[in-house]
Amino acid sequence: MKLKFILLGAISLLSGCAAVPNVVAPPSISVQDVSLQNLSLTQGMALVGLQVTNPNAFPIPLEGIQYNLRLNGTQVASGDQRQSMYLQPNQPTPVQIPVQLQLATLMQLAPVLWQNRAAQYQLDGAVRLPFISVPFQRQGAIGVN
Repeated sequence: MKLKFILLGAISLLSGCAAVPNVVAPPSISVQDVSLQNLSLTQGMALVGLQVTNPNAFPIPLEGIQYNLRLNGTQVASGDQRQSMYLQPNQPTPVQIPVQLQLATLMQLAPVLWQNRAAQYQLDGAVRLPFISVPFQRQGAIGVN
């Protein structure tokens, strides 16, 4: 009898936890821009602009962003940036991610980047909230100055 109550309680708790994600709608994420800020023989920096929209009627905390960046199919950067801020209700929030590029890889890509003055990029990652991570992905072309 005691075991039945314990099992019934456990099932109730699990079903209650499964309903929690339906209480908070996940934000929508769009990649607005990916640009190469500084590209030299010694360093590289890209700036990724995201727009994160909170569809809820209350603010939700953003804890960080995980990302991977590839240029012309070669991984040049990855990271997990802490970014503590609140996403305000029912409005888009711009989020900028400075990305330090891997120099050894850039050196291998540099001749092609300088010759073509453009690169194909693939960006993927996730925005971390307290209980969930919301993935994003985008690909396109960027100019190299």
